[in-house]
Amino acid sequence: MDAIIYGIVFLIAFYSFLFLLKRFHDKYHRHLIVKDFGDYNAVLQINMEKAYDLIYKDKIIAYSLEAYRIPDEDYNVASGDFVRAVQKFLGPSLVGQFIEVYGDEETFLFVLLEYFSSRYESDEIRKGAMENFKESEIK
Repeated sequence: MDAIIYGIVFLIAFYSFLFLLKRFHDKYHRHLIVKDFGDYNAVLQINMEKAYDLIYKDKIIAYSLEAYRIPDEDYNVASGDFVRAVQKFLGPSLVGQFIEVYGDEETFLFVLLEYFSSRYESDEIRKGAMENFKESEIK
């Protein structure tokens, strides 16, 4: 009977130790992520730029050269392709780490789409084409 009690006490102590070890590991891991956030951000920035350039050349440049705003349906397709391209460039391991950095997948996707949106809104080719179009209308 004593062996059963000692066994139960040992199992409770062992699982308590594992629980505390896991908490310490998670806390230390979050500390490392915060500490290295600049490095994570640099990697993400480089891959988002590569993906945007790829999608821009493939799907958006024709609208920019004509000084047209991309239709919503085409914009949604392009932004979805952008997210998939970034994830492909990063690979599954880094995607998982970025989801962990940002807390969940929804927030990570929001960051990607916000980058795409801001880059599209600051499209210099479209702005230049619009200015040339306006100047030719004035003449």
